[in-house]
Amino acid sequence: MDLTLIIQLEKRIDQLLARKQALEEQCQQLLADRDRLLQERERFASEVDRILAKLDGLDQEVS
Repeated sequence: MDLTLIIQLEKRIDQLLARKQALEEQCQQLLADRDRLLQERERFASEVDRILAKLDGLDQEVS
């Protein structure tokens, strides 16, 4: 094999490895964001349930 070709292949491999690392880091960040959003959604759902229960209680008092 030609030395130039080997050097080009090594550079390409290095580029691909760097891209893989960047994608893995981005994936980890996205997973952390997803987990945070799921927790936030759960808090909102609990708050909505609490408010609806209060409204239901007020509705029963009025009736």
